[in-house]
Amino acid sequence: METVDSSLSVSEVNRLIKSKLQDSPEFKNIWIRGEISNHSQTNSSGHMYFSLKDQASVIKCAFFSFQAKNYRGTPLRNGMEILVYGSVSVYEPGGYYSITVQKVEEIGEGDILLKIEKLKKALHEKGIFDVTRKRPLPKFPKRLGIVTSPKGAAVEDIIRIATDLNPSIQILVSPCLVQGDGAENSIIEAIKEINDPKWEVDVIIAGRGGGSFEDLMAFNQEAVVMAYYNSKIPIISAVGHEIDRVLTDLAADATTPTPTAAAKLAVPNVSDTLIRLDEMEDRLKSALNAVVRLGKERWIGITGRPVFQNPKSLLETRSTSLEELMTKISLLGKNYLVRKQSEFQKFDTLTQNWKSYLERIQNKFTLAEQRLVHFSPLGTLQRGYSVVRNKEKQVISSIHKIKENESLEVFLSDGKLLVEVKEKI
Repeated sequence: METVDSSLSVSEVNRLIKSKLQDSPEFKNIWIRGEISNHSQTNSSGHMYFSLKDQASVIKCAFFSFQAKNYRGTPLRNGMEILVYGSVSVYEPGGYYSITVQKVEEIGEGDILLKIEKLKKALHEKGIFDVTRKRPLPKFPKRLGIVTSPKGAAVEDIIRIATDLNPSIQILVSPCLVQGDGAENSIIEAIKEINDPKWEVDVIIAGRGGGSFEDLMAFNQEAVVMAYYNSKIPIISAVGHEIDRVLTDLAADATTPTPTAAAKLAVPNVSDTLIRLDEMEDRLKSALNAVVRLGKERWIGITGRPVFQNPKSLLETRSTSLEELMTKISLLGKNYLVRKQSEFQKFDTLTQNWKSYLERIQNKFTLAEQRLVHFSPLGTLQRGYSVVRNKEKQVISSIHKIKENESLEVFLSDGKLLVEVKEKI
């Protein structure tokens, strides 16, 4: 079991219930059908209180005078079947909930409401109310188009507000009926006409001033809703109403609760715009001045450096460094040449030594050659001797090895002879 510290007071519980019920979208702006019971009305305030019941349940309702004054139907009474439009509210001190009624329709009228709800659902499923297709309104329209009754207060309010906001705005009115027989076709044709490119309209306000549920019925017709949807020019739905949203509100690019609000939405306030432009100009000037000031400070900081005050000092420093570098390079070059000269001198001495050595070797070879020539067969031949060989290339050293009529080769110092032996002596 939880401790006492975690318990809630009665007020806290009622407060939680109130926040849950009244903050839930499921219990806001709903239609409820039922039979009136326990009806009462206060004489002083005009508030009406009653219960709405069906065969199984009952719920309390409060119809306050500031809403009840708009009801024009049959006086409410016990046993009467009605449709109420409202939201759930919780009376925290008493710990009970009820419906705060905003609108009441008799069941006959309720059938019309059900048809409107059915049409609304069908158009929603077709994407007619899709918010992603809604176009943005032009920021600075040159020409405003108005689709409404030329005799109503709505057109006068729109023109007055629009010209107050922007005296140079051009206004074109496409007149039409806004209620009664022929209103549906009249609105459609007026929207179609003002969409003609020759009029060069930038934005359209289409609607009427306030009225009863019946007065607004033309703006719940499917053909009129589609005329809003098919407008090539951005269109604002401006049908004056306190409770109900007509279907043209959902199909338009934007919607306002009154024609006056539509004029304020469509036409920018030139004075405010000029003030904003002046403010932007001031901010721009301030920003540019800041940039110029910063640039000037940076320029002064840069040009104030010593190098800019005496540019030659930079060159002098560089010149001194260059001279030192050239001196180092010259010394390095000289040292390199001296080292290489020493190396070449070593090679010269080595060359001389090799020359002496080669001369000695050459002399030795010359002596050996002379000795070789002296003792060689060629040397002997040059002294007048010859060498004799037979056909088998054998040297003949004895007469006994020679046969008569045998051919022999006789080698002399400068050639060879072929001889034939005639006779041995």
